[in-house]
Amino acid sequence: MKQNDVRPMAGFVLGASVLCGFVLTLFGMSMCALAVLMGKLPAEQISLWADLCLAIGSLFAAFFAARHARSWHPLWGLAAGALLFGCLVLLSLAWFGEPAHLPRLLINAMLALACAAGGGALGAKRCRRRKHRK
Repeated sequence: MKQNDVRPMAGFVLGASVLCGFVLTLFGMSMCALAVLMGKLPAEQISLWADLCLAIGSLFAAFFAARHARSWHPLWGLAAGALLFGCLVLLSLAWFGEPAHLPRLLINAMLALACAAGGGALGAKRCRRRKHRK
């Protein structure tokens, strides 16, 4: 690694990536909720769309974390996806105050971690390609 190749610190990598994924997930969920209210999407499929928004947010958070990490790129992507899922679980428990259904929570956790692993691998591949290009 060259001396002028400066990478951001770990807190910034995770913080910015999780914030980006969090905003993207909540924006997607709000767009789906708006589509349901307008009658464009059936209300029975809202959980499917929420899972899709979670998967996309986790994928992008992991991609950004892996792309900006100094080393261990896929691991940073996985950590960003896990942290994003944890933040969303805490927000939903604090906001609604209802007990969580454990099977549904485990399915969402596996979905978020699988997408985070994919995003971390894509971000690491993109980072390696960028290093070889210079």
